[in-house]
Amino acid sequence: MAIRISGLKRGYGKIRVLDSLDMNVDEGSIYGLLGPSGCGKTTLLNVILGFLIPEKGEINVLDTNAHIPGSDVGYAPQELALYLDLNISETLTFHGRLHEMSKQKIEERGKWLKSFLDLPDFSRIVGKLSGGEKRRVSLAVALLHEPRLLLLDEPTVGVDPELRARIWQHLRTIADHGTTIVLTTHYIDEAGKADRVGLMRDGRLLAEEGPLELMDEHDSNSLEDVFLTLCKREVVA
Repeated sequence: MAIRISGLKRGYGKIRVLDSLDMNVDEGSIYGLLGPSGCGKTTLLNVILGFLIPEKGEINVLDTNAHIPGSDVGYAPQELALYLDLNISETLTFHGRLHEMSKQKIEERGKWLKSFLDLPDFSRIVGKLSGGEKRRVSLAVALLHEPRLLLLDEPTVGVDPELRARIWQHLRTIADHGTTIVLTTHYIDEAGKADRVGLMRDGRLLAEEGPLELMDEHDSNSLEDVFLTLCKREVVA
């Protein structure tokens, strides 16, 4: 098991964000966190990363209770965290050296990522890139060192359909070779491509299962209907 979470509680002051959340992510799988904005998806990723300390509950990431598992993890945040005064080449070099990659390895991965993500010329300053270009650079940083665990917060927002399909194909390939991927999305069709889906609302997982299993269990033809059914059940309860 790559990630085990039990009874997780976390908020900001008096505001409760995550409430008694349980979550299990298998190694070498794609886990899709599906839910509306503000339901706690980004906060959950920050707890997994160790950026936020749980108020209550247990969390185990890559068989360790220590927070921030270092170079074993790659992270592409929703709010981009890039040095705007560096160019793309300097950005990749900076992050590659943090992960103790050789200059040759950084160059090799950089060439591949430029082609794969259709990145601009590496001499371009990050601060002068468009929003979509910055998002692709952020994804490149997460993929650069080929981590064991990838955490991707809304990775395909603003990405054209062709690149979106390529990204998913690559995620499937690396997952089949052992990489564990957790991604947040509000795209129903994307969540359906994951091995396991966590349907999240108000800081809790309403359900956690494979897409087909969820639809079969609730006699539905779509994850959207399953999610709406579970939300209505919560309101009644």
